[in-house]
Amino acid sequence: MHPLVVLRVAPNPVGYPRIGVTASRAVGKAVQRNKVKRRLREIMRLRLPRLAPAYDYWLIARPRSAHASYWDLDAAVEALLQQAGLLAPPPGQET
Repeated sequence: MHPLVVLRVAPNPVGYPRIGVTASRAVGKAVQRNKVKRRLREIMRLRLPRLAPAYDYWLIARPRSAHASYWDLDAAVEALLQQAGLLAPPPGQET
């Protein structure tokens, strides 16, 4: 868990990653919730080639995410995926 985002992961039978994003009313009104969800979807879209296949990824926005910048959310998602061990290194940084 992170103060901005919660990541839940489960194996799936389809062989490719599926992504879900939710934000409850605790995050804010509809405009704020939709803004946070758009940002999280874009963050995951950019990482799609690096995600481990055959998993479902579910991002849950926490209330503090409504006031976070895009880059704060990006760092939170990166940290959670790294911690879970489900993110390959960026191209050119393989060891």
